[in-house]
Parts: sequence; C-alpha cells; structure tokens
Amino acid sequence: MHPDDTSRVLVAVITRPRDLRIAREQGWYRIPVAHLPAQLAADYLAFYQTAALGSERWSIRYYAPIKRYRIATRSELLPDEADHPRAQARYYCLELGALAELPLPVPAARLRRITFIATTFGQLRRARDVRELWHPDEDYQNPGEGLWGAGMAGKSLR
Repeated sequence: MHPDDTSRVLVAVITRPRDLRIAREQGWYRIPVAHLPAQLAADYLAFYQTAALGSERWSIRYYAPIKRYRIATRSELLPDEADHPRAQARYYCLELGALAELPLPVPAARLRRITFIATTFGQLRRARDVRELWHPDEDYQNPGEGLWGAGMAGKSLR
C-alpha cells in the first residue's frame, strides 16, 4: 500500500550509516525524549541524510511506515553501548515497517541544519528541495497539548 498525499510524515535526521542500517534491518529509530519535535505524531518517518552518508548526503531518499511508538532507555535499544554517558536516558523508539525509496530523492540545494520537519507525503513526493517541506504556520500550533493533541492517543506507548 502506497501512502496517500495527506499522510503525515515526520522527517528526521540520520547522522550515521549505522542508524540507517538499524532502521532498515532492525526496523526502529530513536528520538531522545528530551529533544522531541513539536509534532511527533506521524504515519511515516522519512530520513534526511547528512554528510556521513557519502554520496546520498544532504537528501531525503528513504521512508518507512510508523507502526508503533514506545519508550525505552538508550541501553535497552543499544545494549552494546551500556557505558554511553546517556545509557539511562529515555528515548521514543519508533517501530517501523520496511524502508522504501522515494521515486526521486529530495535534495537540500544548500547545506541545511535539520532536526525534524512535519510535512505530508504529497509534499514529500512533489518537493524539489528540502525547504519546500516546511509548514511554517503549523509548526507550533497548540504546542501545550502534548501527545494527546499531537494525535498520539491512538498509538501504542510502552
């Protein structure tokens, strides 16, 4: 099933090849609870790849359906990093379906510092540049409503 144009998409940054590999092979992505985007709820997660991703850098190429949200510590998600300074920090773990490739990647014509972008799949599909994905009027609409206001009520949290 292909996403329709109104499906909500959260674009997140991938700074390490390992994190893209985890999303592809293990089916999850992590976001620190301390650094949540204004709009976390989405139907799909898309990945903006930084310079560390080599020839695919500075573009959005992949997306995946979000199946479930849960909370876990970094050490639960990355047990091989038990000594990491943030090992006990809490993260939202977005459990994902299979990664798919966009028909056309969405490049960033100029280097951009991106953390999260809330957009729609229609915009993602039509965009010729990352800057076309922002909804400036919607970015901070009712930020005090928390997860319920962000549409998280129907998602599973653990």
